[in-house]
Amino acid sequence: MGKMMASETKLPPVLEIIRGNIVKHGNPLAMKGSEVAAWAHALKLPEHGDLLFYTGGEYQLLPFIDSLVSTMTHMDQGSKVFSLMMGARNIINKTGINAEKIYASVLAKDRERFNSISYKAAIILQKLGYDLCYAGKKELYSGALLSELGFCEDMESYALRVAEVLKQSRAKTIVCLSPHAAEVFKFVYPKLVKDFPYEIRTFVDLVWEKRHRLPAIKTDKTVVIHDSCRLARELEIDEELRDILQSVGVPVREAMCNRQWTTCCGGPNKLLFPDVSHTVATRRVEELEETGADLILTSCPYCLSALQGGQGKDTKTEIEDLIEFLFRGFEA
Repeated sequence: MGKMMASETKLPPVLEIIRGNIVKHGNPLAMKGSEVAAWAHALKLPEHGDLLFYTGGEYQLLPFIDSLVSTMTHMDQGSKVFSLMMGARNIINKTGINAEKIYASVLAKDRERFNSISYKAAIILQKLGYDLCYAGKKELYSGALLSELGFCEDMESYALRVAEVLKQSRAKTIVCLSPHAAEVFKFVYPKLVKDFPYEIRTFVDLVWEKRHRLPAIKTDKTVVIHDSCRLARELEIDEELRDILQSVGVPVREAMCNRQWTTCCGGPNKLLFPDVSHTVATRRVEELEETGADLILTSCPYCLSALQGGQGKDTKTEIEDLIEFLFRGFEA
């Protein structure tokens, strides 16, 4: 088992479940590759090409992860129900049944919406003239959580598995939907994988390069950007978001804390401190709402989910991913 520290450490159940599922099944919820890749069936993307479209399953899996965290956080971990749920994990090798996945699936909200974001992103890039390939059911999660949570031994071996799948695509460039995946590919993988020759790009900067080909978006809503910390700080992508919105004719209002000085969405605390995460998210939503904007836009699945969780019951401010917002222009 991968260790967070040299000494024996008892891990919170949520971390242990997610770590084990990533290592054994290639994603945090042990979902089948065919389930994670279901969004792409209608597109019939080739498996080989120069530009690999990489989702890592992050948008698709996020609602299920949120439900799992919520369930296990609020469940009495000394209860018989919890014990049975954890015990059920032992039958996965024999039956293929994952108790956490089933339980989370029942409670998951917005799964259709999150699943469609990958589809919309691919359509946008195709409309802009990019030829995409996609690993389909072979695609594995990037392992970013293993790296971020300090499971170094697991990450070293897992990175080699992911690198082999990437190699099979014959791609020269990888375009990542999630800034977490882009960060780990750009900064961590070259240290763990001997031959990792890819150019790592994000959806945002590919769109930015061809922003003048984007259709205008007619809307009466005022917009404020929540800059993802991974995108703005580690990947240094922030002005590009504003350029894109200017290209589609949408003015942007600025929050007091923006660009590389953005305020945390609360997402990083969710696994261990969900109450703290909710408080941080609520404060960030309030900061963004103080601009008077009608719509909050972000470009990270974890930010999108965390900020939605921080909304008050009576708030009228909407929250969308940039992908969803830009797709409107191609629907008109």
